[in-house]
Amino acid sequence: MLSQEYEMTDQSRGTMDAGSLPPLDKETRYIMKSELRTGLGLSSIYYAFILFIPIINWYMKDFAFSQFWGGMSVTWFLTTVVGMAMAFLIAYIHTKRYEKRLAHYDAFSSPSEEQGNSRGGNSA
Repeated sequence: MLSQEYEMTDQSRGTMDAGSLPPLDKETRYIMKSELRTGLGLSSIYYAFILFIPIINWYMKDFAFSQFWGGMSVTWFLTTVVGMAMAFLIAYIHTKRYEKRLAHYDAFSSPSEEQGNSRGGNSA
């Protein structure tokens, strides 16, 4: 349980020194590092794809500007249709990895910890 009540306000309450915060527990640190690795990996793939579009526009002009599927060029197709599909796929992969990580964490939690678990949120 929370030992302190929090006041919701839109007024400034001052600043906090991050150095004065206690270090994270082992499980939280693991989950955060794992989330960072997943996010950086998936965003790197997407950024490489986005960088690929102007590269093919510059070096492979005949292919990039060829018309297909109702007059749409290849690069417009890649940017719109494939880009949106990649966004959905990346979100799906990220969500599944997060759920797997939480299930792994919850599997190793002892029953006594689950009763007093105050980490908040819902595990999927």
